[in-house]
Amino acid sequence: MRILPLLAGLLVLAAPPAAGAQQVGQGLNATAAPAPASLNHLYVVVDAETFAAIRDSGELARLLGRTDGGLPDYAPPAPDADRVFFRGRETYLEIFAPENRFGEPVGKVGLALGHDDPAAFEALESAWREVCPAGVRRTPVAYQGIAPPVPWYDAVQCDETAGGDHLAVWAMVYLPQFHAWQTRSMDEGARTARADILAPRAADGQGRFDITGVSLWVESETFERLTIQLTRAGLARHDATDSVVFTGQGWALELRASNRPRLEAIELSTDTALAERLSLGSGAVVALAEARVRWLP
Repeated sequence: MRILPLLAGLLVLAAPPAAGAQQVGQGLNATAAPAPASLNHLYVVVDAETFAAIRDSGELARLLGRTDGGLPDYAPPAPDADRVFFRGRETYLEIFAPENRFGEPVGKVGLALGHDDPAAFEALESAWREVCPAGVRRTPVAYQGIAPPVPWYDAVQCDETAGGDHLAVWAMVYLPQFHAWQTRSMDEGARTARADILAPRAADGQGRFDITGVSLWVESETFERLTIQLTRAGLARHDATDSVVFTGQGWALELRASNRPRLEAIELSTDTALAERLSLGSGAVVALAEARVRWLP
């Protein structure tokens, strides 16, 4: 796996776009881009050996915090679970087994952009409606595991980048009813920030990391569509020799056009440093400087 110096540098420095950097989406009679989108979470489907290694790794749990099996109570995953979650401070990571409930293939990646402010989410939706030729779909999502269902989040997607075999991209914002249900309190006011949703996890052995960088290789057609879509989501574009890096609020995304689409790497900031390389099936986690790690799937 190649090292990503450009991505790492942008994560550390959070540099603004270089003077003269190409801004895709300009000249399209578009309104001003919204505030830069954050990352809500990422999912990836891995092979059976890698899934078992991730699920069972005590060292990974010490680094990122314990796994859970999802709502309603974030309990440890059952032995036959088809997915496990790692909950961070503002972002989280979802790992799927090859035989999963959604029928997603090995290698499939889901990238959920996020906003803490509902107004910023509305602006992102408006921006995408200007540049997504196949249409934009907004979906209110409720947690159906209890009665009555609890309003959970609103999601918006450009249809041409949300349903591919290799990658799905969408954006979301939590609804205040979900935080109220989680905390069993209606007295704290409306809270929709990712940090507020994840804050209780720190008291339960989680909340020890955040995803700060993602490197994706995508098909050429997807690359062209995403560069426009991400720019209109407020991310700053930085052109490199063979890739483009987009920087948002607290994270960066490297895109490279390729006929072999895949997740190349995830970078995370962690509470503690990793002592040595950690092998996980076909992938590995390697240490970087300053309590950061790179996950190579």
